[in-house]
Amino acid sequence: MKDTTIEIRWHGRGGQGAVTSAELIAMAAIAEGEYAQAFPSFGPERRGAPVLAFNRIDNANPIRARSSVINPDIVAVLDPGLLYITDVVSGLKQNGTLIVNSPKSLVDIKSEFGGPWKLAVVNATAIARELLGVNIVNTTMLGAVVKATGIIKMESLVEPIEERFGARAKRNIDACAKAYKEAEIAEPVAVRARQKREFQVEKWPAWQELLPGCVVIEAGSASQYRTGDWKSQHPESDYSKCIKCGLCYIYCPEGCIVPKLGEEGFFEADMYYCKGCGICAQECPKDVITMVEES
Repeated sequence: MKDTTIEIRWHGRGGQGAVTSAELIAMAAIAEGEYAQAFPSFGPERRGAPVLAFNRIDNANPIRARSSVINPDIVAVLDPGLLYITDVVSGLKQNGTLIVNSPKSLVDIKSEFGGPWKLAVVNATAIARELLGVNIVNTTMLGAVVKATGIIKMESLVEPIEERFGARAKRNIDACAKAYKEAEIAEPVAVRARQKREFQVEKWPAWQELLPGCVVIEAGSASQYRTGDWKSQHPESDYSKCIKCGLCYIYCPEGCIVPKLGEEGFFEADMYYCKGCGICAQECPKDVITMVEES
C-alpha cells in the first residue's frame, strides 16, 4: 500500500499553544473528510518548557501509527529561540516544509536554516500581540502553515477555532488570516552538507569523576539547570517608577527575582533561571516591568 500519510511536527514552549495547533489542524482535516490524529509529547509540563506536538493526516487510509513523528513532512516552529537550542530540522524530509515564527527576514532565516525543503517565515509573535494582546501564537501560525503547505483549506479552520475559543474566535481567525497573508516563502535550495549545530546541553559527571567507591550520589536540584533558556520574552524594568514594594519578589513563582546588586530596595530577574512567565509585570502596581521579546 502506498504511504499517503503527511506528518507534522510542532516545536513550541509550554503556554504557546503548540498542542492546540495540532488539535485544530486535525479537526479541520477531519471536517474535510480526511483521517487525522493529533497528540503531544511533553518534557517538563511547565510554562516555557520545550514542547512537541504531532499530526498525521491521510486522505486515503486509516492511520494506525501512534508513535512520535521522527521524519516529518512539515515542521512548524512556534518559538524562534528553539532554533538555536534544538535541531528542529532533524529528520525533515527532502522537499518537506519548515515554517518558522521569527522577527528576522526570510533571507536571514534562509541563510541559517535553508535546505532541501520549502521555507516559510512569519512574525507570528507580532501578529498575536497586535490582534490577540498576548504572546500565544498557535492560531496565528496555522495561517502560515496552511499557506506554505495547502494541507487543509483556510475556511476549514473557522469552525474548529469557533468551537475552541468561543467569544474570542474572531480575533484568532483574524490573526490566522493575517499570518496567511504575511508569511513569506522560499523554495528548497540545492542539497548540501549541512553543518551540524552545537546545542547547549546539561553536562553530567562521568563515572570517573565521582568519588572513588561512590555508588550513591547526592540528589540533583532544579537550581543546577539553566531554565532561563526556556523563555521567549524577558522582563525589563524602569526603576524611576519603582516604589520598592517588593511585590515582584513575592509573586515570582520561580524565586528568580533577586535584590539588585548595589541598589538597595530594588529587584531584578536572574536571567539564568527566569522563564519569562510575565507574572512580575502583571503584579507590579506601578508598571515598572515590561515584558520584551527575546532577540
